[in-house]
Amino acid sequence: MYRFKIFSKIIICVFFFLSFPDQVFAEVSDQFITVVNPVRISAYSAKPAEGVENEYLVIHKNNISATWLLTYDAIQNPEVVSVVKGMDTSQELGIFLEVTPAYAKESGVVYRNTGSWHHAASVFLSGYIKEDRRILIDEVFQTFKEKFGYYPKSVGSWWTDAYSLSYMKEKYGIMANLVCSDQYSTDGYQIWGQPWVLPYYPSKLYSAVPASTSADKLDIVNLQWAPRDPLNGYQSSLYSSQDYLVAPIRQDVSYFKKLINMYLSMNKLNNFAQVTVGLESDLDPSGYKGEFTKQIEYVNNLTSSGVKALTMADFSTWYRQKFTDVSPGYKIESKDLLGKNIQSFWYGSGKSRLFYIKDFDKNEIKILDLRIYNSSLKDPYYDSPNFQFTLSENTPAVIDAVSNPNNIWILNGDFEIVTNDNDLLIRGRGIKIPDFIKKSPLINITQTGNEVKISMVGDLVPAGGIEIKDLSAEALHFFRQKLAVLYLLIGRGWNYFTKVSYTVPQGEVYALLYLKSQPSGRVLVYDGECLQCSWHTEFKPPAFSNQRRYVGKYSGNPITYNKSVFVAKTQSEAKKEFDKLHAKYVYLVKFENYTEKLPFSPGDLNVEKIFSNANAEIWAVKSPNL
Repeated sequence: MYRFKIFSKIIICVFFFLSFPDQVFAEVSDQFITVVNPVRISAYSAKPAEGVENEYLVIHKNNISATWLLTYDAIQNPEVVSVVKGMDTSQELGIFLEVTPAYAKESGVVYRNTGSWHHAASVFLSGYIKEDRRILIDEVFQTFKEKFGYYPKSVGSWWTDAYSLSYMKEKYGIMANLVCSDQYSTDGYQIWGQPWVLPYYPSKLYSAVPASTSADKLDIVNLQWAPRDPLNGYQSSLYSSQDYLVAPIRQDVSYFKKLINMYLSMNKLNNFAQVTVGLESDLDPSGYKGEFTKQIEYVNNLTSSGVKALTMADFSTWYRQKFTDVSPGYKIESKDLLGKNIQSFWYGSGKSRLFYIKDFDKNEIKILDLRIYNSSLKDPYYDSPNFQFTLSENTPAVIDAVSNPNNIWILNGDFEIVTNDNDLLIRGRGIKIPDFIKKSPLINITQTGNEVKISMVGDLVPAGGIEIKDLSAEALHFFRQKLAVLYLLIGRGWNYFTKVSYTVPQGEVYALLYLKSQPSGRVLVYDGECLQCSWHTEFKPPAFSNQRRYVGKYSGNPITYNKSVFVAKTQSEAKKEFDKLHAKYVYLVKFENYTEKLPFSPGDLNVEKIFSNANAEIWAVKSPNL
């Protein structure tokens, strides 16, 4: 009888496994999936209310609690409001923070019309000055309350700056924020360097950075939209839970299942597992009958095996009760979902993020990403509005294989990498440390025998940037006059010897520290000024007055001022002038509405971009040595 019972249990288990081959069987209960559907009014659909209703029918049929984030225009649309008010009580309503002409007009704010609603300067709050951000936030929250009778607990957009999040937390008590998962350049939005995929407490100064202490923690939870493939998603964000149909190697819903299963299984390595999926509600109403339905049906299957489908606010409540201080460190380990004999490893904490792969066919380890976090890191758009068409959020990195494919640390043979919240240890015989690692000011390295210890440097650059003193733009113009000496002899112009303060933005300093880690060489800087440019920091950037000696100081390289390359009328003329300079790098400044650019395409000058953030770009001359 005992043997029969065992045999019966085996038969039942085998039958269940064969019936549900993709099912995740939770070893612990702390596995979560959050469905978030942004609702906007757009040109993609002439029937927005019908689109929302069709999407909700899929959610309701599968008994899923989802979060619906409504834009201002959607909140003002009576048909859309009627649909969402008719949803069951397990659904959560929140705000999707996208600025539109109608939203700006009703708020009394001048809309930043860039020619496309999709440009970062137009659509994100970070494209507006602080005062206007507050006005826009107040308008949408008050309108939401007028329609639904309460303030929402969850907000989101593809990017919301830390200043706006702090304001909403303090005034309206938000608990959760939706942000796009890491992507290097998709749609013109660079969001690069967050904790990989997992939710986290953001820093008060920079929402891309996890809080390292309770003092700098913003007490909301960032949930990351559309989890990326831990290996292939690093190079292309299309390998994700949403865009796999258009990935370089096209996938189907089975890939979605593998990706979600993999992340949910990470509860074995961490204290929990969570993923965020969903789809915008501004598609054609028929668009929710295909792939989206398959995905939600699978989410329903997961809930049957113990995975909890929680709204953004409900998950935030669980997370904030579970982790009362800062976000825990995390690990992600996965075989390649596309079948290559490679395994990916991610590790993150409040101080760093590490990504490396093991190629078993080549018996080698490649460290592809290593970046630092600290409490002084500040969103480049916290004080200064982003007037650029694109978004550039890029946290400081020692290694970033996407920005600079030449900077990869390869370990051939048998090595072990050990991670903890403070240090990175590499163990093995014959460890060779690349020069760019040794030269990086962002880390400290100790090598003892067969072990290398890497520690992250703390608050390296002040949050407000670095204040320097130099001559004013007016002084430079005065001293360039032919009669300057005569004027001084008769007592005029001595006041111009008094130096004034400038602020080198934090993003520029980190760009120059990155350049310091690269092979030495002459740096070309633009010989020009911008006397009419605006700034919202305490002091204006030195580049506005054409004061650029700081470039040499912080990069450790000689600089050359030049304008002829940038004003050349033809490609051949620009290349000829550039070659005369024998420069190895081109350093370009970006700040608010000021942008320095290459005169023609990179190929015309034989250069390639090796670094980019909100405040600077670095281009290197292509050569076998780079």
